[in-house]
Amino acid sequence: MTDFDRLVYDTISLAYRSFNRVKGRIAGKPDREVRHPEWTRRLLDEFGKPDDGALNVMVTGSKGKGSHATLLAGILQKLGFRVGLFTGPHLVDFMERFRVNGQPISEADFVRYMQAVAAAADALDVPAAQYIGPVGLLSVVAALWFRDEQTDVNVFECGRGALHDDVNQIVHQGAVVAPVFLEHVRELGPTLGDVAREKAGVVTTETRWVVSSAQLEEPMAALQAASRSVGAPLYVLHRDFAVHERPGEGHVEVTVRVADREGVLHIPRIAGYMTANAAVAWIAAQQVLAMHPKRRGTAPQARAAGAPTGLAPGCAAPNAASPVAVPLDLTGLRFPGRMQVVRSRPLTLVDGTIHAESAKYVRAWVEQCRPAKVGCIVGIPQEKDIAGVLAVLAPAVDFFIATKAQNPHLVFSHDWVRDSSARGLDVAATDRLEDAVHLADARLGANDVLLVVGTQSLVGEALAWFRAPTRRLWSDTPEGGARA
Repeated sequence: MTDFDRLVYDTISLAYRSFNRVKGRIAGKPDREVRHPEWTRRLLDEFGKPDDGALNVMVTGSKGKGSHATLLAGILQKLGFRVGLFTGPHLVDFMERFRVNGQPISEADFVRYMQAVAAAADALDVPAAQYIGPVGLLSVVAALWFRDEQTDVNVFECGRGALHDDVNQIVHQGAVVAPVFLEHVRELGPTLGDVAREKAGVVTTETRWVVSSAQLEEPMAALQAASRSVGAPLYVLHRDFAVHERPGEGHVEVTVRVADREGVLHIPRIAGYMTANAAVAWIAAQQVLAMHPKRRGTAPQARAAGAPTGLAPGCAAPNAASPVAVPLDLTGLRFPGRMQVVRSRPLTLVDGTIHAESAKYVRAWVEQCRPAKVGCIVGIPQEKDIAGVLAVLAPAVDFFIATKAQNPHLVFSHDWVRDSSARGLDVAATDRLEDAVHLADARLGANDVLLVVGTQSLVGEALAWFRAPTRRLWSDTPEGGARA
């Protein structure tokens, strides 16, 4: 490790210093009791409110937050905006969390901003029983960097919640809500209603519009109540706008229809399962177009893209010459760790599959490939839906190999290996991903398929092992090669 590498490593650790001081005392307690996001707000104020003069969009939800954020940032960039994107967690490189127009922050810039933010945090009178969350400190870094980079729009991804999430302290005029379901019950609450209230906290007094995926009854009720309380219009997929998809040559054509207008997006074929996410992102982009004074009606793509009716109060629609949109080409957009092909022989797919619903897309992809043999490496923590994933994938997979991510905060159990073997499935187990890959490769030919599915930590390990690209979000900017 070089001296600079050590400096970067030590600087990253500054983001966790406040949390590490109290983590033993707060473990297992709900966010509403132990998180104090107001300290992130204090920190932003100390730096002159770098978020206050920007147009920001906050993304929350339980499933697909990262892809919603990435799609929205990609659409806005194609429409001519300079776009900041803050996401988390990272998969391979810590700098993945911060991007402008798809390009990550440099390590030197990160060190400069993070050291300044950490020093300011140390000067705050945070009580001994409280802390400033790591994502809060990092969101301040992002806000400062975006301000200095003079971005037009910034997209921020919340952590697990919103109401008590530090990132949500960023002033945001727009809110995007991915599907919400029961998750993180220890931190967010034991019922879907509890989770829904936390997620609906993304709607703040500054929020002027909300765009949501289709939701279950309780999350929908919470979003409607939150939106009404601040007078922000709420646009919901399948209620206020519709989406249709059509396979194209090397892409999926996604058409979003609202009133007498439509938008057309071309997304990568491998990401065809994201059509609903793309529709939500497109509607959110129209809201940005309508309210941004610098770009309103100026970019040719924006004029062609049109805008939905019922825009946020005080927002004028862009100059749309036609109700039919010119397709926006997003086929070069990457979604690291989501249905990502990382090797060609055998064809190897990595995906963050931890429940049955996402496993359905993996199975559909396998069935399209029609290989002779399919192996599947599984690294899913014991509290996730291992049984559901196996039930979906088993008819399309010849053998499974259970493994573990090297994340000490995750608990893995191989009990399911014994149970699955008793039911006749071909299952082996090993504790390390590298060993699992070698075992799988020994049983597969060059024209077969290998799946690597599991938690984000395992996905990150897989992407690093196969040297898959993660730093840049657009495929036309080269960065290293994949493992042969």
